[in-house]
Amino acid sequence: MKRYTFILPFVSLLLTFCSSPKKETTQAKQDKTYMVICFDVEDYTSPESVGMDDIPKWEAEIMSEEGVTGTFFVIGEKARSLEKRGRTDVIRAMAKHDIGSHTNYGSMHPTVTEILEKASWDDGEAKMLENETAGFNDLERIFGQRPANLARHGGSYGPQLVAALSEMDAGYVYSPIGLPGHNVVWFCNTLNFHGEGNFGSFDDAYYRDSLFNPMLNSLDTLIPQAIANADMVAFFANHPSKVRSIQFWDFNYYKGANPGPADWKTPELRPAESMGTAQKNFRRLVKYLDGRDDIELTTFREMKKLFGNQENEIGKKKLGAIAERILKENAVVIDEQYNPAEVFTALAEALTTYNKDGKLPRVLTVKRPFGPLKMPVEQPEIVTAGKNDVFTLSASALEYITETWHLPSSLLLNGHVVGTGSLLALFSKMYLDIHNGTVTGQLDIIPFPAYPSENIQQIIKEVAAVKNWPVHREDLDMSNLIEMTKLQLWTLKPASIIK
Repeated sequence: MKRYTFILPFVSLLLTFCSSPKKETTQAKQDKTYMVICFDVEDYTSPESVGMDDIPKWEAEIMSEEGVTGTFFVIGEKARSLEKRGRTDVIRAMAKHDIGSHTNYGSMHPTVTEILEKASWDDGEAKMLENETAGFNDLERIFGQRPANLARHGGSYGPQLVAALSEMDAGYVYSPIGLPGHNVVWFCNTLNFHGEGNFGSFDDAYYRDSLFNPMLNSLDTLIPQAIANADMVAFFANHPSKVRSIQFWDFNYYKGANPGPADWKTPELRPAESMGTAQKNFRRLVKYLDGRDDIELTTFREMKKLFGNQENEIGKKKLGAIAERILKENAVVIDEQYNPAEVFTALAEALTTYNKDGKLPRVLTVKRPFGPLKMPVEQPEIVTAGKNDVFTLSASALEYITETWHLPSSLLLNGHVVGTGSLLALFSKMYLDIHNGTVTGQLDIIPFPAYPSENIQQIIKEVAAVKNWPVHREDLDMSNLIEMTKLQLWTLKPASIIK
């Protein structure tokens, strides 16, 4: 359920160190910006007699008639209701397009966020994997295609869900996680799509020309603004049910209410005869978007294929360049190609290899652990380490990562706690000293941030805002999910089109 829209500016960082054997990673250079026309198909509470099921059918048919393919995100419960009602006509029409998941149960309580509110990392991820795999299975059975992506439904979010999607080989759409200039990022080892263009709420405009015409005309200005320096943009066309209804169908579930089918109420509806105007105006919108020469219409399934590759090796040049940035900026930096968790692991492995073989590895295979499970201390309890201590710490870090597939939140040196950020800085300094031939007997262990801070205010603002989804309980506590999100920012990096 799309209830929030975000557009981000562009920042690009590039540093060099020395020679590298790595292949080149490039962002596709093209005259057009990728745009996905998408829909959230949700209403499983309104009676069949009011015709909500017909709307995604005629929208899919109009798109097909115009030669345009879109992405329909369908709640699992909605798909099952179509099946129970025998609406094979609706299913066939929609199946000609890209079908994604909009979570398995939608607005039923407990929602995704309510399940994850107090859950541990492992328990939350396991529950999400169970619930959403079941939803994917039903969508595949009903529509004949396995979803490539899951789109956030309203305020349903938790990093454990995003991590579960990495195991399901699925992307995450309408993500609250993004970076300046990058509407497609990697987070929790999952491809995240953040870029919904701010094009206004067409939901409430299709049925009346006086509302629709100015909105359509405004796109001449809004689209160029949205696509400027963007890697891709989503055009949210509508919630099909909201084309007809005046209020959202899931008002039944507001403030934690969880009525059974006998108590479901039908939302207030627009006149049935206005749906002819809605169909006409929807076709006008599709023709307009298809006719623009600055966008390339595609699907989220295709976007996942296009942005879904990552660099699988990291060379000495690149690792050294990132280590220099870490020390220069005194920050857990987010590189254009490698997330901080990948860099931390590569540094630990490089130092451990050096201690064993006497030389830094020329190339390492990238390992992709998750961030720490607890908030690291920023102030180390010890301020110096000998070079052998550093090798001991790097080996311990690598062992912990191998066993848990998470970064350590801290390690002990002579009984003193050293946090993840301080370890990152220490490993960076040792790596550069070895490369430059300047290793000394003692290295400083410095205070260091516990997680990356790039775009942190915007990210946490958007994560905290999911509490305000009207469906949620008013006493929903987001503190655990906010902290987990901060910890998993170690897995954040831009997504690129790799050639």
